[in-house]
Amino acid sequence: MSPRISILIPAYNEAHFREAFASARAQKHDAFEVVVCDDSPGNAIEAWVAEASDPRVRYVRNRERLGFEGNFTECLRQARAPLVKFLNDDDRLRPECIGHLAAALDADQRITLATSRRDVIDENGAPRAGLAATSPISYVSCVTTGIELGDLTLVNGLNLIGEPSTAMFRARDVAMEAGGLFTWKGKSYHCLADLSLWLRLLAKGNAYYCAAALSEYRVHPGQEQRTAGMDIKCVTERLELVESARGSGFVQADAAYRNALSRVEMLATAWRERVQLDSSQRTTLDALSAAIAAKLAA
Repeated sequence: MSPRISILIPAYNEAHFREAFASARAQKHDAFEVVVCDDSPGNAIEAWVAEASDPRVRYVRNRERLGFEGNFTECLRQARAPLVKFLNDDDRLRPECIGHLAAALDADQRITLATSRRDVIDENGAPRAGLAATSPISYVSCVTTGIELGDLTLVNGLNLIGEPSTAMFRARDVAMEAGGLFTWKGKSYHCLADLSLWLRLLAKGNAYYCAAALSEYRVHPGQEQRTAGMDIKCVTERLELVESARGSGFVQADAAYRNALSRVEMLATAWRERVQLDSSQRTTLDALSAAIAAKLAA
């Protein structure tokens, strides 16, 4: 039977891979494949996949290190199914995840992105308090326009849609630029990579939101977003994302656009007050604030 869904694991970090991999294989669906694209320097991930001896799993060892965007891009290229579900190598899926999201996409061709609430876990896999970004956007499952969900995210300056492990979409709906999966209008996104993809999909149709948590997002010190230099990038990329999104139909109302810009400035101010910022980082944030002020004054 040909797979209906491709669960794609862009693997690099061995620490939590086995839990992520196990959650993918435990899905309650009868037609899916799991594709592991291994970008790690060691052999542990390859050994664990071989140990599983699961015919639904395909293992791909990258010939050379592809890096963050390259490995996600390679995963998508390897997918054989029409529906695609990424799974970060440190997150977990609930058993009913892919079946529920796939049903929503199959029921309505106008839906280009299906997502859900997600729970937060710590480095040991134990439940922890939720984050502002993981707050539910609805207490009942619903369908909304992609523009409305994108605007809600941009105006609040929060990824309310979810991380790569949260959403599902059709492979055919992704228009890939030369830079890779997370390149939008010539800009390669890293900190906001998932949002750059979600907004492109939402610009094409509607969104489905499941009010039940279907995945678990792990917060731990080893996350790439917590590495040196990524903190400032998480702020600067927001302004670029707002501008790209506006050019694609989001935040068209003046009030929404100004609110989205103001939210970026609030984040820049918060980071500027952090005493550990060096002079170069402060200069970057000052330039960002000046650019936002000019846009708000226009």
